[in-house]
Amino acid sequence: MKESNYRILVIEEDAALIRKIQQLLTLHHYDVHTSSTAEEGIYICRQYQPDIVVCGVKLRGSSGFHFLMELRNDTSLQHIPFIFISGKEGKEDMRMGMNLGADDFLSRPFKSKELLMSIRSRLTRFTIFNVQQRDKHTTIISVPAIPQEAHHKLSKTEFRVMQMIAEGMSTKEIAQTLNISIKTVENHRHNISKKLNLTGHNSLIKYAIKNLTQQYKILS
Repeated sequence: MKESNYRILVIEEDAALIRKIQQLLTLHHYDVHTSSTAEEGIYICRQYQPDIVVCGVKLRGSSGFHFLMELRNDTSLQHIPFIFISGKEGKEDMRMGMNLGADDFLSRPFKSKELLMSIRSRLTRFTIFNVQQRDKHTTIISVPAIPQEAHHKLSKTEFRVMQMIAEGMSTKEIAQTLNISIKTVENHRHNISKKLNLTGHNSLIKYAIKNLTQQYKILS
């Protein structure tokens, strides 16, 4: 992933926090735009089409919730991945944000690597989704059509790992969630790919998102 290709909008009323996040993301070669209000944030989104938004719950003269609702109601912007950052560990804030369509919710204080991991995971998933949408209009098939019975070849843990991959989680995030080593996750990924006859870079990620997303749509 070439981070320098990605544009990030950071919206937060705390000027010191904005500077801190901007310095961190710029250091990792992201193109960063900042704002402290929802109104300006919407304008920036329409002008620059950011690849992801990092937004505080409290904004100057408004709230991050109102901004997210505006974003999700705009057909030209509703696809943008969205990460909330909050100054407190509020379960109600988290529930509200996720219900409105946020992709992640980080409570302050959070570590720099937590924010970076969340951004990278969402960008990876969104990039692959875009590739899939593009491929619908071509004759190129990047992921083999594998029978549904193939899932029965996977163990319960392997299927859970594949679900997490479909959710955009990194190997490290999966290891932390399942309380296992990174090496164990890598072994699971290798075994899943082998059982499903998947080869090539990112083929497992593409397969997981494509097939598990289809299952969820059928069930919903």
